[in-house]
Amino acid sequence: MKKSKIVLLAVLIFSGCARVQPDPEPAAVCSAGSLTVMKMGFHTVASCDKNRGDGLSSLFKKARKYWQEYDGTVEVSYSLKESGVSKTGETFNITVPDPEITVHIDTKNAKDPYVTEDAWLVKNPITPEEQEQMFKDAKLEMLDSIQNDQDLIKRAKQRYKELLSSYIASIGRQHDREYKVVFVE
Repeated sequence: MKKSKIVLLAVLIFSGCARVQPDPEPAAVCSAGSLTVMKMGFHTVASCDKNRGDGLSSLFKKARKYWQEYDGTVEVSYSLKESGVSKTGETFNITVPDPEITVHIDTKNAKDPYVTEDAWLVKNPITPEEQEQMFKDAKLEMLDSIQNDQDLIKRAKQRYKELLSSYIASIGRQHDREYKVVFVE
């Protein structure tokens, strides 16, 4: 009798330890900042042409070309806060936002610039402001190129869907459920 009471007490103690986890809230699923789905490096050249100018002040100047090699990265990410998430039963409905594209240019480690030579008296120096503008233009050009690459945007969107589906499936496994994910574009 004493052994059966001890066994019964042990069963009651251990069965009381099981914790029932509540269903995940839709807002908690996408509460993080952003999800980077692609990060690509590139090596390219930025260039600018400096005209000679007009008037007497440009008499001793000549047109010059300037170009410089540099490295950079492009990140394609999605804001999870902009992803509309709703849950109906076992189905998560997720609105796919537009991708956020960020271009980072590493100007500090850029290669030495190439500049067409000055003539003996004929000078037309490239200013730091012109170099900075050249890199700004290169950054905008890269951003425009990525935004117009529909194949890359399509792959990024697919990667976003795969990552969120996998995340929700792992939440389902933690709750012993199988959730369905529907993406709304």
